[in-house]
Amino acid sequence: MIPADEALERLRDGNRRFVAELGRNGELSSESRRRSLATRQQPFAIILGCSDSRVPAELIFDQGLGDLFVIRVAGNIAAPSQIGSIEFAVERFGVRLVVVLGHSNCGAIHATLEALDRPEAISPALHAIVDRIAPAL
Repeated sequence: MIPADEALERLRDGNRRFVAELGRNGELSSESRRRSLATRQQPFAIILGCSDSRVPAELIFDQGLGDLFVIRVAGNIAAPSQIGSIEFAVERFGVRLVVVLGHSNCGAIHATLEALDRPEAISPALHAIVDRIAPAL
């Protein structure tokens, strides 16, 4: 595990590359593109994905700023706030495609399986996720 100050410096370095257009996405995150999106956005798809750091939608679909309306939550659960976010994008931006992006080895699924054996071992906030996943297991 890296210290918090080192993690913050990594984020700052990445943001500097982003601002200088030296990032991996090139024209997908260019200054002109950022400027064009400052007052409006027109995503073409909504992605409900897991918070897992291994599946960032913009990277795995090779899309840039403004292309996707991404909602990320551990376990891809669709609580009222996530449903509201989807409805917002449909109403506000006219998006017609919603993708629920699953992946292998989901930590939230593993945590749910563990919680079924030891429910006292998880926090009340984690229960909000586990309780939504458990019926599917």
